Amino acid sequence: MIKIRVACLVMFAVLQRSAESQQDVIIEESSSIESVHAALGRAAELPCDVTPAIAHDSVALVIWYKQGHNTPVYTFDTRDGVDTHWSDPATLGSRASFRTSTTPALLVLTKIRPEDSGQYRCRVDFIKSPTKNTRLNLTVLIPPERLVILDQDGEEFRGGAMGPFDEGTRVNLTCVAIGGRPAARVSWWQSHALLANSESRASVSFTLQRDLYPATLTCQAVTDPSISPLSENITIDMNLYPLWVRIIGGARPLVAGRAVEIICQAVGARPHPTISWWKGATRLHTIREKISPDGNVTSSILSIIPTVEDSGRIISCRSVQQNLKHSVREDGWKMEIQHVPIPKLKLGANLDPDNIMEGSDVYLDCDVRSRPDHDHVYFTYNGVIVKGSGGVLVSRQSLVLQGVSRQRAGAYVCVARNSLGEGSSDPLHLDVKFPCAQKKDGVALRAARGETMSIKCDVDANPMPSSFRWWFNSSTYTERELTSSNGMSTDAYDYRVNSSSEYGWVQCAGTNSVGRQTEPCMFHILPADRPSAVQSCDISNVTHECFLIECNPGYDGGLAQEFMLQVFIVENGALITNRTGMAAQWRVCNVSGAQTVRVSVYAYNRVGRSEPHTVTVGLLEHPQRHTGISSVSVQLSAVLVSVLCAVSVLICVGTLATFALCYRHCQPRRGEKPEKAKSRDESTKDLLEDKSEAKDEKHSDTNPDIIPIETKNIAVTETAQPLLSHGHCCDRPICDQYVVRPMQYHVHPYNIDANTPSLSLEPLELSYLPTEYRLPHDKVYEDWLRYKNALPMDTSNLLPPHQLTPQPNSIYSSIKRNPLKLVKMPELDPCRLEVSNYQRYSPSLQLNPENNTARFNNTQMNEAQPINGNETNFAAWFSIENDYITNPGDFT
Repeated sequence: MIKIRVACLVMFAVLQRSAESQQDVIIEESSSIESVHAALGRAAELPCDVTPAIAHDSVALVIWYKQGHNTPVYTFDTRDGVDTHWSDPATLGSRASFRTSTTPALLVLTKIRPEDSGQYRCRVDFIKSPTKNTRLNLTVLIPPERLVILDQDGEEFRGGAMGPFDEGTRVNLTCVAIGGRPAARVSWWQSHALLANSESRASVSFTLQRDLYPATLTCQAVTDPSISPLSENITIDMNLYPLWVRIIGGARPLVAGRAVEIICQAVGARPHPTISWWKGATRLHTIREKISPDGNVTSSILSIIPTVEDSGRIISCRSVQQNLKHSVREDGWKMEIQHVPIPKLKLGANLDPDNIMEGSDVYLDCDVRSRPDHDHVYFTYNGVIVKGSGGVLVSRQSLVLQGVSRQRAGAYVCVARNSLGEGSSDPLHLDVKFPCAQKKDGVALRAARGETMSIKCDVDANPMPSSFRWWFNSSTYTERELTSSNGMSTDAYDYRVNSSSEYGWVQCAGTNSVGRQTEPCMFHILPADRPSAVQSCDISNVTHECFLIECNPGYDGGLAQEFMLQVFIVENGALITNRTGMAAQWRVCNVSGAQTVRVSVYAYNRVGRSEPHTVTVGLLEHPQRHTGISSVSVQLSAVLVSVLCAVSVLICVGTLATFALCYRHCQPRRGEKPEKAKSRDESTKDLLEDKSEAKDEKHSDTNPDIIPIETKNIAVTETAQPLLSHGHCCDRPICDQYVVRPMQYHVHPYNIDANTPSLSLEPLELSYLPTEYRLPHDKVYEDWLRYKNALPMDTSNLLPPHQLTPQPNSIYSSIKRNPLKLVKMPELDPCRLEVSNYQRYSPSLQLNPENNTARFNNTQMNEAQPINGNETNFAAWFSIENDYITNPGDFT
C-alpha cells in the first residue's frame, strides 16, 4: 500500500511539475546554494527551511532531490495526519533520516560515501503558504590513502629510521600524499617547526648538524581541519664526531719503574669510538675501557710502567669511529721520565781488563745518568764501601788503586744517589793476575808401607797453573824428580810408600802465564800405624739391665781413629751388642738375661785395629718385695772411703786411749786390787795393739783395684753385730777358726744356724734386706776384710736426716753413739761358746732350731713399749766397740 502511495505521489509530483510549467506558475525558490562538507564515513547534515510564509500554516510534504536523479531520494508526508518517511533504497537507504525538531530541519546522512557528494534540493509544500526550495552542495571529504617519502635519489623510503648519515651531510626528502579529495595539504615538521608546506607534495632539504640530533621529521597531509591529518614520522640517524679527545691531566713527568695509569677520554662521539694507545710507533695493549651511563663519554685507561728508555718518546691516545670518514682524533705528549741514577763503572783509558798484573795502578771511572741530577757517588768492593786510605784514592766519580794486590781483586760497584733513591752499576770484576803461591804451609800426611796416597797440589794462582813439577826430598835423597805414570804434569800425584826411605818431603810447584811458583808446596809423609788400645774404662750408672762405659783413648797411630764396643754374656759367650762411634763412650741398655757381661773396647783407623781392652761388669739383681722400708744406697768413691776409714781409725784409737787412761787413774779410787788394774792396763794395751794391727791392715787394703766394682754401690746399714776374728782357742770347729775381736766398723747382721755348733757369718744383700737370713758357713773373715775397707765407722752423717730416725716394722735404724754411757760388755769365752750361753749373753736373740733361723728382739733389753701393738717385730740395735755395748736405754 505504501509503495503504491509513494508511486502515486511521485506521479502526482511529475504531473504537477508539468502543469506548473504549462500554466507558468511561479514557484518561490531559494536564490543561493549552500555548501556542506562531510568526511568520508562520517555523518552529513543537510539543512532544509520548513518555515511557512503564512502564520499558522503547516508542512504538508517535503521532497529531497539529488542532482543526476530523476526521482526524489527522500520524502516526508504529513497530509494524512501521520508523519510518513520514505528513502530511496538505491541511493540513501536506511542511512537517511529527516529531523523536523530542529531549526532548520535537517536531512541526516550517516556513513557518508564518496558517491553521496553532489547537489541536493529540498522542496517544502505547505497547506497554505507557497512552496519553498533549498539548494545545497554536499562535498564528501576523502583523506589521502598514504604518504610516500622519497630520498634525495628519488627512492621511496620504508621504515622509521634513515641513515646513519655522517654529521654535516646534506639531506633532501620529499613527501607525497597519495589519493584523497579534495587534494590534501602536505607539510614537513621538526618538533613544532614548519620546514615545508605545499599541496599534495612537499620537499625539504637541510644539513645534518649536532644540534639536530636526534633528528626526527614529520610529514603531514591535511584534507580538512575537521579530519585528522595523515602523518608519517622519520628518524634520521647521525654519526657524530667527538667533541674532543684528550688525555686527562695533561703532560706530567713519570717515574721509571713505578706503575702509573693514564686516562684518555672521547666525549660526544657517536657511535662509541675505539681508543688505542701508542708509544711512538708501538701500540700498547695494557688498557681497559669504560663508558658513562649516558653513553656520551668513552674512557680508555692505560696501565704502564715507564722505563728510562721511554724518556723523550711520544705517548698518545687515538680515537677512531668505524665507517665514519675522517673520524680519527688524537691527543698525546712527550714523556719526561724521572729515574734513580744509572751509574756505569768502567776501567780507565789504556787499561786492558784481561791483563792487569799485581802491583800495577788501576783507575775506575763512574759515568752517571740521572734525572733529577745526582748529588752523591761512592764505591763498594765486594759489598763494602771503599774509603780512601793506603794506596786507595777516592774522588767525586773516580777510584784509583795504586799498586793493586791480589787481595784487591773482586767486584767493584759504583753507587749514585738522587732524590728518588740510589742506583748501582753492574759489578766490574777486577781480575788481578799473579803467579802461583802455596795456600798452606807444610802439610803432614800419614801413610803405611805399601799404601798409595793421592796428593793434590793446591796452589793460589791467577790464571790457574798450566803445568806442575813434583819432586821428593829426604835425609837419604837430596832431590828426586817424581813423574806420573801417564807422563802428564797435573796438580795431583799418586805417591806410594814402599820402604822407610820413602818417608820425607814431597814438593810441588806450579807454573802459569805470569811465572813459576817460587815457594813450593810441601807435604811431609810420615809413617802411620794402627791405634793403641784404650788406656782405661770406667763403668758407672749400673742397674739391673743398663750401664755406662767411658774409656780414655790411646795413641791414634797418626790417623783419625774410631772405637768399637762389643758386649758378651760371660756364662755362654754370646754377643749381645756391637757398636761403633767417634767417641769411646756408650750407654748400654736392655742387657737382660745376664748377671755378668764382658765388655771389649777396640780402637781402629784405616791401618788396622788395636788390641781389645776388656772389663767385666756385674749387673744388679732385680729388686725384691720387702715388708720393711728399703735401706738407702750411698755412692762412695774409693778416695772417699779411704779418707772416711782413716778418720774413723784415728777417732777409735783416740777414744780407746782416753778410756784406758780413765780406767787407769780411776781404778785406785774405787778400791780395786793392783793386779786387777794391771790386768786392765794389759788388756787396754792389747786392745791398742789390735787397733794398730787393724790400722796397718786398713792401709794395706786401701788399693781401689782390690775392691770389686760391684762394691761401689753398697747399702749401708746401721745394725752392728759382734765380729769374730781368726784364732785358735779350743778344739771346737768354731773355736778353731774364729775368736771374738773388737769391732770398729758397722757391718750387716748375720744369721746363726742353731743346729750346728759353728757360727756362720755372711754379708747380706746390698739392698732390700729380709727379717730372716739363712747363710752358709763360708769365708766370713775374708768378707769382713772386704767390707770393712768400704764402710765407715759412722755413716750417720752420710744419710739424710729423715732416714736417721727408725721407722716402724723396719730392721734398720740409725745408731746413736754415746761414748759417755758405755757399759762393760760381758766377756765371752769363744772356746765355750754355746747356743745357750749366746742366748744368755744375748737375751734379744731368739733361735729357732726347727728352721735354722734366728730373730732379734730388744724387748728384754730395754723394756721398750711396743710400736703399734707389735711386740715381736722390733729390731735389735747393737754397737760393740772395745768390749763395750751401748746402753740399751740410749736407743730410740
